[in-house]
Amino acid sequence: MKKLNKIIFIDDDEATNAYHKIMCQKIGCEDNTLFFTCAEQALGYLNKIENKYDFPDLIFVDIRMPQLNGHEFVDKVQDISAFNNERTTIVHLTASLDINDIIKSDENQVEHYYFKPIKELELVQLIDEAF
Repeated sequence: MKKLNKIIFIDDDEATNAYHKIMCQKIGCEDNTLFFTCAEQALGYLNKIENKYDFPDLIFVDIRMPQLNGHEFVDKVQDISAFNNERTTIVHLTASLDINDIIKSDENQVEHYYFKPIKELELVQLIDEAF
């Protein structure tokens, strides 16, 4: 598996973040992984990045979050000058079966959509395919 510059998980559910943290430890990518429980905090972190090469390679964001949801987050990330959709893959995670979420993800050019929590094999395959 390719070693990525940085991976970010954004989910307001602490248990899901804990699961993803354990999974990242199992596959050896915990050293370059950040976890946020609030999309605004993650957006603040990303806005401070000036160089596209320092931007995370992979961003997982829960769709259904209070205040700033996953779709709104993607809209704002795409406006950050250091963001480059050829270098950064954004993945929507959800527990919802709402077809409108899938449609909105497609409209935002989010190519990857998984039901949470993402499984270890899914993460490894995603990294192998996307990078």
